[in-house]
Amino acid sequence: MGYDERSDGSSSSDAQEGFQRNLATKMGSQQVTMPKHIPFPEHATTSEWLSELIMCAFTMGAAIVQFINIYRTNWWLPQFQTRHMVNIELIDPYLRYLILILNTRRFLYCMLLAKWKSSERRLVRLGIKYGFGGIVQVALCYCALKLYQQHTYMLLFYLSYPVVVYFIIFGFQLEPFLRTRFELPGVYINDMPVHSCTNSATQIRDEIETLRHDFNKRFKQLIFTCMLNAYLVLIPCLLALSVQYNVMRAAQHCIIVCLGAFSLSAVFLYPAKYSDTLHRATLHLGSWQRMDRDPQAAPSQLIVAANAQTWSKYTVYGHAQVVKHNGALYRSHGLVTVATPGNASHVRFYVSQMIAHDFFQLLTFFNDSQKLFHNPTVIYSTLATLQAAVLLVEIASLSAASIEWHFVLSISFVAFTSMVAFFKLVRDYLITKHLYKAECASIYN
Repeated sequence: MGYDERSDGSSSSDAQEGFQRNLATKMGSQQVTMPKHIPFPEHATTSEWLSELIMCAFTMGAAIVQFINIYRTNWWLPQFQTRHMVNIELIDPYLRYLILILNTRRFLYCMLLAKWKSSERRLVRLGIKYGFGGIVQVALCYCALKLYQQHTYMLLFYLSYPVVVYFIIFGFQLEPFLRTRFELPGVYINDMPVHSCTNSATQIRDEIETLRHDFNKRFKQLIFTCMLNAYLVLIPCLLALSVQYNVMRAAQHCIIVCLGAFSLSAVFLYPAKYSDTLHRATLHLGSWQRMDRDPQAAPSQLIVAANAQTWSKYTVYGHAQVVKHNGALYRSHGLVTVATPGNASHVRFYVSQMIAHDFFQLLTFFNDSQKLFHNPTVIYSTLATLQAAVLLVEIASLSAASIEWHFVLSISFVAFTSMVAFFKLVRDYLITKHLYKAECASIYN
């Protein structure tokens, strides 16, 4: 059931509601100054097809390196007849086809859609979507059937794992399987939501709903992409039953590939300009603090606040204004406030616990989450620090005395590709740091 935004004592009459809307808009425009935003600097962004190409190359390279870890040969020794680095004949060909299809599906689909961007060709795009999606699913089912015929019944569990996870996250939607970034109903330019500065409280709340759903959608894609990339380098280990290999090193490769996929997906799904859109929307949303539950509120303040006006869904409130709503008292917090008092989704968005709250309630470890969208620099500084720590661990592991050449290749490959994500995170951190420092000075000085 949706949250009821009707204020206390509001009439169901359309005429009276229209009068309240006009009166609230007029009062709000006289008393409140809307926040002004500093233009976001122009910088190079990664297009969808390029991000899909990089992710495809990363996952394909990681799978190839894992095959080298498992099926390597001593090809440099003179007594060996083979001169190949890998025993290719021991690798199931349908496993190679399965990994190839899963790796390239999004890049190929992106290339097909690049020729039909116009909205007038909607039927053509739908035909490509369901036609290409059907071909990919049939090919995957055929490879899975061939693999099942050559292995034990446990393979059904291995192959069904990503399918089950996908249905849990996305349901029966086809678009998330073929694209990492896809648009929801709203204003989008180049697959990015656009913030519209408006004085209308209802339009701001509608925009917040669009951004909230878009953020959750991107977070689900982030989790699924990390899981699928780790799965594609894990499944060769599960099928290598007759081969002896270093299990710990292979597991280490799966872990660092999952972390590398997380970093790459994060910089592609949440660029600095996207966080700036959330930041601007947060400045317009504001939040409410319930006074009758505030232990720091003095009794005299509560007595004065008891005579406050009733909250109206059409009014834009300024800082520290007190309203009544559903029998409770609320004080506005923020330069302007249009949020619905007591609305949990607005509270989560403002204090940034909306990150994954609608998806298994992850990432609740932020102690100062109120500053996350007010200052998105926290996002990029945290991610850049974690990425730097992962890179240092990977480089330090190369100094082990007993490390073999194929593990040096494995760690070096992931570390090299992770530097792309590290560079983008540091760049976004520096941009947002100087941008919001200047914005804070212009607003509060």
